[in-house]
Amino acid sequence: MLRRSSRPAQPLRTLGSLVAVAALGLSAALPGTASAAVPPVLQKPAAAVTADALPTAQIDGIVWKQVIAGNTVFAGGRFASARPAGAARGTKSVKRSNLMAYDIRTGKMTTFAPKLNGQVRALATSPDKKVLYVGGDFTKVGTTNRPAFAAFSVSTGKLLPLTGNFNNRINAITTIGIRVYVGGWFTRVGQKPRARLAALYSTTGKVAPWNPSANGSVEALIPTPDKKKVVVGGSFSTLGGKVNRGMGAVSTIVGTPGTWKANTKIKNYGGSSAILSLAADKDTVYGTAYGYEAGNFEGVFAASPKDGTIKWLQDCHGDQYDVAPIGSLVYSVGHAHFCKNIGGFAEIDPQRALVVSKAAKGTVATNTQAGINYSNWKGYKAPAIYNWFPKLNTGKVSGSTQGAWSVAGTSKYVVLGGEFTTVNGKPQQGLTRFTTPANKAPRDMGPQVTGAKAAPSVWGRADGRGLQLGWNANYDLDDRSLTYQVLRDGKSLKTFSRSSTFWNRPWVTLADTTAKKGKTYVYQLRITDRDGNRVTSPKVSRKVA
Repeated sequence: MLRRSSRPAQPLRTLGSLVAVAALGLSAALPGTASAAVPPVLQKPAAAVTADALPTAQIDGIVWKQVIAGNTVFAGGRFASARPAGAARGTKSVKRSNLMAYDIRTGKMTTFAPKLNGQVRALATSPDKKVLYVGGDFTKVGTTNRPAFAAFSVSTGKLLPLTGNFNNRINAITTIGIRVYVGGWFTRVGQKPRARLAALYSTTGKVAPWNPSANGSVEALIPTPDKKKVVVGGSFSTLGGKVNRGMGAVSTIVGTPGTWKANTKIKNYGGSSAILSLAADKDTVYGTAYGYEAGNFEGVFAASPKDGTIKWLQDCHGDQYDVAPIGSLVYSVGHAHFCKNIGGFAEIDPQRALVVSKAAKGTVATNTQAGINYSNWKGYKAPAIYNWFPKLNTGKVSGSTQGAWSVAGTSKYVVLGGEFTTVNGKPQQGLTRFTTPANKAPRDMGPQVTGAKAAPSVWGRADGRGLQLGWNANYDLDDRSLTYQVLRDGKSLKTFSRSSTFWNRPWVTLADTTAKKGKTYVYQLRITDRDGNRVTSPKVSRKVA
């Protein structure tokens, strides 16, 4: 198995505070702004999913991949059982052998329960969503031989006759019409030699002429929007006998390599780096990259499907494992620990899930973090990070100290899969869901700083005119801007809104020049997000000298 861990996780480092001085007696300062070239961190769109995790079925291992067919989410990985949301590990469990399904609307698992004797690494559906294709390390489904590849009816869950007899692991599957494209580690399909890439006819199971071949592992496949090419990602350095480092595009019938300009810039290939996932929408191909002291890019890229010209780079250091474009947003999961180059956080304990804009909103800044696989992408277009930061912990199943490995979604839901055991601090293993406010998201993810840490400091002003208040801005996992109401003796003194993030909580000050000498005042802060979630600080008393 490839090593997919990048630099060791570092402790959280809060960016320097920005002091703002209030005027009139009652005002608060704006936080600083980034360089005009670097994208700003944006407020999550009101119609997008919130950071509130929904009750979802759980598994006892790791989910590598998910795919959605209608209202059903199929999840594949390495696990032996599943259980309902809220159930502790070892309770209310039912057998699920490396493949299971749940309803995207309720999070409840379905009765789909085939028994695969090895892990699942790849999932895809037929273009009409009637057939589920499964790839991995297994050799049997129940008692039926299915070396590395199987097909199931989406509606009934029945194992279908289609088989390929692959001699090694499958990591990626995609479809165009009646052709099922497969990539992985194999070198033969039945009696036909196929070097890590092959295609089957879904109608007959016969091996198609498509034979581009790769000299290293294939991890990802996706058709271009016009269905004229298949984009291939992995750790290879040649594709179809031509130099294509980590990714390339080939014709859909024969597999002839074509131009893919992204691989002349992003060079993640070999034993310690690769392109790990690919996705596409109507006009763009997206991919994720990892490097372990090799390669030159970690993050997400967007490219033209015509020739692979890079459209933008999400230059967030830390492996990225999967990507899902949904409307005007692009979700990814991985190990992002440094996004300062595109206006985000400096070195932190990794953020496991991110969302950025589909459109470029600025350019990449000069790289300031040392590392053999951290190239300087200054001047390339960059998307903007949105303030959506659900918190996932790391699991122990893969041995890579990671959280989420898979992301998928619809216009109403985003689903994550992996080896995490908590989401937003609450027990939830391997699977989780998020939904939109219009679809009745809980919307109870409020300001995160509570108790004494939310209270203001109060001191006498140097000019002797009343009192001064100061505090670090609070933050919210899916709201960029919070409203602050300052109470004095239980009555509203001032209300205003300020922006902040979990890594940049600017210092805000407020001058109360109307406070009278010799009198004691009691202050509180009420911090509210746009969903009405509120944190009220403890009371703080101060006498005017």
